[in-house]
Amino acid sequence: MRVLADRIRGVERRVRYLGLGLVVLAAGFLLTGRWQLALGVAVGALLGWVLTDPVRITWAVFVIAFAVPVTIDVGYPTNPSYALLLVLFLLAAWGRVLRAERDGWPPKALAAALLLPACAVLAGLVHWHGVKPIAVGVAPLLCFGVLAWHLAEEARHDRRTVRRIAEALTWFSVAVAVFAKYQTASRSWPIFDQFAYDWTYTSAFDATRAVGLSGHPIIYGTFAMAMVLVALTLRGRFWYVPVTANLVGLVLSGTRSAWVGTVLALGLWLFLQWRKVSWRGLGVAAAVAAVTFTLVAVNPPALRPDTTTAAPTPSPAAPAASSAAPAPESPAATLSPAAPSPAAPSPAAPSPAAPSPAAPAPPAASSLPPEPVAPTPAAPTASAVDSVDVAGSRISDPASADARFTRMSVVWDGITRDWSTVVFGNGPEANVRFLENVGIGDGQAQVFDNTYLTFWYNFGLIGLACLLALLVLLYRRLRSLPARLLLVGFAAQIFFFDVWLWLGAVAVLLLAVALGAADNPSLSARALPVPRRRQPGAQAAAGPRQPAAGAAAGSGSAPAARPGSAGASGPS
Repeated sequence: MRVLADRIRGVERRVRYLGLGLVVLAAGFLLTGRWQLALGVAVGALLGWVLTDPVRITWAVFVIAFAVPVTIDVGYPTNPSYALLLVLFLLAAWGRVLRAERDGWPPKALAAALLLPACAVLAGLVHWHGVKPIAVGVAPLLCFGVLAWHLAEEARHDRRTVRRIAEALTWFSVAVAVFAKYQTASRSWPIFDQFAYDWTYTSAFDATRAVGLSGHPIIYGTFAMAMVLVALTLRGRFWYVPVTANLVGLVLSGTRSAWVGTVLALGLWLFLQWRKVSWRGLGVAAAVAAVTFTLVAVNPPALRPDTTTAAPTPSPAAPAASSAAPAPESPAATLSPAAPSPAAPSPAAPSPAAPSPAAPAPPAASSLPPEPVAPTPAAPTASAVDSVDVAGSRISDPASADARFTRMSVVWDGITRDWSTVVFGNGPEANVRFLENVGIGDGQAQVFDNTYLTFWYNFGLIGLACLLALLVLLYRRLRSLPARLLLVGFAAQIFFFDVWLWLGAVAVLLLAVALGAADNPSLSARALPVPRRRQPGAQAAAGPRQPAAGAAAGSGSAPAARPGSAGASGPS
């Protein structure tokens, strides 16, 4: 308490008065029933406190990206993804301003941060559709470039903080996995069923899958995959607890793309660590697998849905086409009567994760498919959901693969329309214009579901080459094992969905950059050499410059000269 009191006394009087004023203001809003304004005051005060310290900024970036879902709109001035992107951009940019004197403005880091945005600007200039599509297309890429730059610089100077953040996230993920188990056992998505801005982000979409705190099964699967790999490689205390918990969450999410990424990353881990394989390690792996299977299969009766109350009826929305929303996987995976078929969305209403950008006027209504209607979920039954059978059905169902092959064919036709679309793409947000005006008539969500093809479609072969070059360069330069596993898992998973406006998914790449920069000796920050003060008369006392042996026997008032020291400036 004495330490806390001393800290409070050390704060400037103006800051204390400001804090007291904010508390009074928030309390006044609460007393008048304006809780949203009180929440705004609290969030503003918290952000102000965060902005005073770059270390707090680093913590805040990962907390916002992993813990704040973009499927809930609490009154943002624009789409939640873009609103949170703006917040993260401001945090990272201010962090660089605070560290400008220490770190400067390294040209290589700036070039890497601006590479992908430059590709987007080039594509927009070649295929001009106005300034707004360029701004909307460049914004996410610029934000993530600045974020990666900030996190890499902070990790270079403070390796311990980055590892503490990673370990804290693994234990945070344990609580999220418990919440995910509750979601599948109760066949409900608390918070999201009440506040999600579209019915496709509620349990009416597919109650047999878990979404954690991410608001979508695919994004939760990405988070669980990352936490498995981080906990396995960092090996903190009781590391097997977060590994097991996140393996459970990974299975419950039903996200096959995350399963593929996890398998490839674990395969790389075994390949790199095969000399360290032991019987003890195999026994631990078998125990973790057995506990994971048990936790997935068991459904406590207390968590089964209440049959006396009907499931809430979701409120349909008319979302706009998204360049980043992942498509709901396989409609055939819906085994529960409480989860209507995900095939309900039609080409006219794609997955609502991005705001509607500037686009040409849509064609006549007769050329577009009918508007979707939110299904009315059936009341839950008392029977338990067999999560093992649900996971098995996700593997055997071919509908999702057929949908992705259909999208690849459509995207390829758009890419190969002429030489300019091959090289420069169709321009920023071209995929959104296509999905809004033409669409894919297969009854699935209106997204291309492939980050690489979407990048090629929008920004051309130049943009795709730059994206692949960045991923390869990160893998080569960041020799940290956790970073490399995260990069492999991320690069594999984004082949199956569009990633850029899902903050929780891109945060996996940012975490890889931070961990890699922290563990790479060649990138670690070194203290600048302190110049030596030349003592008056020292040169004369030492006499003429002699070889090292003679210098050592000379006057003790002048240090022996060596390359790089103050006394090694060459002959006078």
